Amino acid sequence: MAATALAALTLAGCASSSRPAPAACTPAQLRVTAAFSQGAGQHAIYDLRFTNVSRTACTLHGYPGVSLVTAGNSSGRRIGSPRPLIMQTPGPAVTLAPGQRALALLGVAETVLFTGSSCSPVAAHWLKVYPPTARQAVYVPINITTCSSPSDQVLEIGSVYPDS
Repeated sequence: MAATALAALTLAGCASSSRPAPAACTPAQLRVTAAFSQGAGQHAIYDLRFTNVSRTACTLHGYPGVSLVTAGNSSGRRIGSPRPLIMQTPGPAVTLAPGQRALALLGVAETVLFTGSSCSPVAAHWLKVYPPTARQAVYVPINITTCSSPSDQVLEIGSVYPDS
């Protein structure tokens, strides 16, 4: 009888430790902000912060989709290339408990990088962000001058990682 009870407790413990990972974070669960971090090699580097503002844990994995746009809504036109450069291979999934944050590094090419080319400088005031795996964007205020041509590669993005 004692052996049966011990076996039942052991199996119950194993079952509870194999819980599925939390679902992917949705834009509604996140507050997304961009904070200037540093200048580096003719780029402005920003910390793109994803804070879980919901009451349940969620998971981020991979790269956010990003573009500079002319307005903080769906009517904004894209500035620069339609696809950012990818900075590194994706890291492991990041599980965010309520209130926890993850970061992704965002590099924005400054106009000085395009010296001698056909750069048409433009002030960008909005960043359109798709959290990893999300299909709905959020709009984040930003203030930077960069080049506006679709052929200008103005953004670089890194994979999400835990904020320490």
